[in-house]
Parts: sequence; structure tokens; C-alpha cells
Amino acid sequence: MCGFAGFVNLDGAPPDPRVLAAMMRTIRHRGPDDSGQLLLADAAIGFHRLKILDLSEHGHQPMVSPSGTIAIAFNGEIYNAFDYKPELEAAGYRFRSRTDTEVLLYLYERYGIDGVLERLNGMFAMAIADVRSHEVHLARDHFGIKPLYFTQAGSTVLFASETKAFLAHPGFTPEIDDTHVDEQLAFRYVSGEASLLRGVRQVRPGHRVRITPQGVTTARYWSIPDATEKSRITREDAVEQLNVLLRTSVASQLRSDVKVGCQLSGGIDSSLVTAFARPHFEGGMDTFSVVFEDQKFSEGPWIAEAAAVTNADSHRFMFTEAAFMGPLERATWHMDQPISHPNALGIWLLAQHAGERVTVLLSGEGADEVFAGYSRFSGAHLRPVEALIRATQLQPDSKLARLRPGADLTPAIARRAEIFNEGGSDILSNFLKYEMQTYLADLLVRQDKMTMAHGVENRVPFLDRRVVEFARMLPAEYLVDGRTTKTVVKELGRRTFDAAFVYRSKCGFALPLSQYFRSRIFTEMMEDRLLPGIRARGLVSEAAVRELWRRSLSAPALTEVFWLPIALELWAQQFVDRQAPQASA
Repeated sequence: MCGFAGFVNLDGAPPDPRVLAAMMRTIRHRGPDDSGQLLLADAAIGFHRLKILDLSEHGHQPMVSPSGTIAIAFNGEIYNAFDYKPELEAAGYRFRSRTDTEVLLYLYERYGIDGVLERLNGMFAMAIADVRSHEVHLARDHFGIKPLYFTQAGSTVLFASETKAFLAHPGFTPEIDDTHVDEQLAFRYVSGEASLLRGVRQVRPGHRVRITPQGVTTARYWSIPDATEKSRITREDAVEQLNVLLRTSVASQLRSDVKVGCQLSGGIDSSLVTAFARPHFEGGMDTFSVVFEDQKFSEGPWIAEAAAVTNADSHRFMFTEAAFMGPLERATWHMDQPISHPNALGIWLLAQHAGERVTVLLSGEGADEVFAGYSRFSGAHLRPVEALIRATQLQPDSKLARLRPGADLTPAIARRAEIFNEGGSDILSNFLKYEMQTYLADLLVRQDKMTMAHGVENRVPFLDRRVVEFARMLPAEYLVDGRTTKTVVKELGRRTFDAAFVYRSKCGFALPLSQYFRSRIFTEMMEDRLLPGIRARGLVSEAAVRELWRRSLSAPALTEVFWLPIALELWAQQFVDRQAPQASA
């Protein structure tokens, strides 16, 4: 787990090492253990390393091939990398390290970019510079677990693990792309490759980018599989296959030369991951959780039960008003985009404390999107595509129009429909594929940015390629059976936990926002900076925001709707106005 940034001068101009150094300083937090820079004739790559495998200097990056013609900057973990080591050694490659990075370097040299990508099972963002062909390749993992961005400033192509690195390049001018503001305020994130910063593009999950002197091209190298004919496996056998696949995934993701723990929310997904990880620890195993004083928001009893059943050492951190307001601006800086889901601050708190004990965390992300864990998946086959797309829309068009007169979601819905229509199976399968490429991709960015802010790597066993490919073959009734969602996962859970634990109503991760919005600190920030900034920026109506604030104090259902323009303004002040994050009170 690490971070990298770099640029390619398409006009052939030599790279300025001072610019690269400035870009690298912005993402130092992603790799506090080591750093390196590589300057080529017309390109530069910088790297910060968080040591996970092979803690020696042999894992230093950017890593260069013995011939000196290929260099790689790699962020992530490849769980099947060492399966290829005997083959490569037989072909004459000699390894200097015990890293998956070196395996990738030689796989690329032997098979090329498509050949290496088709062999990988893991999470990754990478940049490979090939001096022989005078090109740079960027690639992001199958599900978007690791972030990767690129943009063009004049004749220079910039790329980085986090967009804040672009702010350090003198050719980049940050501007809000107001064509995406409506989508941001309605859905809480921008879908596809677009972003709120004009010209900045995300490398979509399962995609790669090729940079040559002639320009930039993008291509898909992998698609979430469509199973037009579902498996005829029995439900009992399906549960057993999931049992084997998930246990194998958890075991593979425990590979580390540093301490590993589990992020335990108390839900069935993270609890299963914890249960399957526990036998691999001879001594104690640490789990980390966030709880609240107000029991309406806290999963404390379920966390305690999961920790007791799995015999895990449970570390629980109380989320308070100070935990929300204190790091809010620093977390916005680390997030790279508006913190539209306030519970990101809960992940921040968890990672901050977990990082004192472990460097790697396993979590249950992805299970809901892969195995149909949300109530919106029930009865999906009865609803038109646009209704399914709008299922995660936070506020209706009419209310959005009050906040932003003239708002028009037509382009956003059309772009999301294109993503939805990439599915080639039944409506539920297509809906799940859409969710994995939109909602899940955003959730994973949130998880990555908040954990990496504290130098903690997050791993997600439910997003092992083999687990996902298995789920895509399952009949609909094994995913959603009447009112029961995530059916096979819950049946697997019953092998370890009791029925009350497994089949309780889904809680989510809500915060007592109304309480925080009444606080003196928040009120002063609103009156002194945010409302004046909103008025001057003109993206949303200051009067509508003020009215939403007033109403949200007594109507908790409105708190997250009110929060969206606030998060947008906080982000804009830092990333567009270039205001440094203010210290916490």
C-alpha cells in the first residue's frame, strides 16, 4: 500500500524534479516508510512506500528492471502474485526482493500490459514506464479498490493516487466542473470517470490508460462478468462454495510482514471476515470498531457479540462531536472530494486509533453490492431502469431545484444509464453490476482515503475476483429471497452466529448529525466561512442552505441533505480557492 504521482511531457521536454517533489509532498501520508523518484527523458514518477511485504530496501520504488528499460510504481496488493514466481524463475528471472511489485515488473516484461493485467487477482493502481516503446501505462484494479486519477495540463499529462498532487503542478488550474454539481448534490458522488474538478478523470475500475507522445487513450481490460445462464447448484452447495472461497480469500489477504487486524462494524459481513481470519492468529487478534453513546446509532452490543463469538480482542472508539468537528477539514483534504457521507469521519477515527496497533485492516466492504444486501435490490425485476438508478438518489428533483435553481439531472441519469446498460444479463444482475461500478466504487475511495490518511492499508476479501465471479453465477433467489437480502451470505453466517445476529434489520452507519449541527463550533464555521463562501460561489442558494440547516435541527431525516452543500463548500475552499485546511478547534 503506497501512493505515487508523476507526469509525462508530451512535447518531449525534460521533467522538472522540483515539480515532482512538490507533487509528492502532498501524498506523503500514503507511504511514510520510504520514498523514491525516477526521472526519465520526458517523464517523472515519484513514490511513497508503506512497507507491507519485504520490509527491506529491496522493495524500494519506483522499481526498475535489471535492463533499466522498465520502471513500475505500484500501490496495492496482488494476492496471487507469487503463484507466478516459479514460472518466471524458470524463464530466467532472478528476484532481488520478496515483493509482489517485482513479480509485476517481470510479468509486464514477459507478457506486456494486457498479459500482466489478465493474470492479477488483487487491489492495485500502477504506473509502468516502458523506455523501449516510449510509453507509460496506468491501470486500476477490477473494482476500484485503489484510486487513480489523471488529467492533461497543456502538453503535460499528470497522474496520481490522489488529485491533490495535481495542485502542486504549475500547469494545473483547479476549477469546478459545474456540469457535475447536480449529480454530486443528488447522488453524493460523480459516476464514471468524471470528477468535480474540470478535466480531472478517474481511471475507471477495470480500465487502463496508455500515454504516448501522440496523446492519451483509455481501454477496458476487464468487465464484471455477466452470467446469462445461472448455475444449477443447490443452495446448500452454494453456501459451502462461498464458505471455501471466502475463507481462501481471507487467508490470502492476511499475507503481510506487518501486523494485521479486522475492521469490525458488527454487521454480518465484517463479522464473517473476522471469524474466518481468527484461526490464522496463534495469539490474540485485534478488531477495531466505532460506537456511539446514543444507542439509536450504536452497534455496540452486536460488536461485542461478534468479538466474543470469534474470540477477538475488541478495541472500540467512542464517536463524539469532537470526533466529527475536530478532523473535518483535514479529512476533507485527504478525501480529495466532498465528504458527502459524513460517516467517513467514523472511518477516520477508527483508522487513526487502529494505526497505533496494526498497519493492515480487513473489512467487509463489497458484500452488499456483490450479494445484494440492500433493500433496494428486492423486487428489482419489477422496476424500470431509471427507477433503479434513482434508488440511491438522496433527494428528489423538486427539492434539489430549491437548493440549486435550474438543476437538471438528465445528463447524469443518461450517463448512469449507459453504465447500467453495460450489463448483459437479467435485471437484478445488471443492477448489481451497476452498483459495483458506481456506488461501490465511491465507497471504496472513501475507505481508502480515510485509512491511508493514517498509513493504514484496507483489504476487502469479498472483492476477491473468484468470490465475485462465483456470486455472478448465482440464481436471483440465492441473493434475494422474498424480504431476505444477501441470502447465501446470511446462511453462511448462521454457521457461526445465531439467527438474531444474522437476520436483524440492517442498521447502516448513521451519525447523530442534528446534535453536531447545533454546536457552537459548527455554528461559527457556518456563519463565518461556509455561508459567505456559498453565497460568493453561487453554485447553490445560500437561503435554501440556511433554511435546510434550520429544519435539520429538528428533522434528522434532513441532516444528510443539508450536509451535501456544506461538504461541497468545504472541499471547494481547499481545492479551488487553495485555502489550507484550518486547524481543529
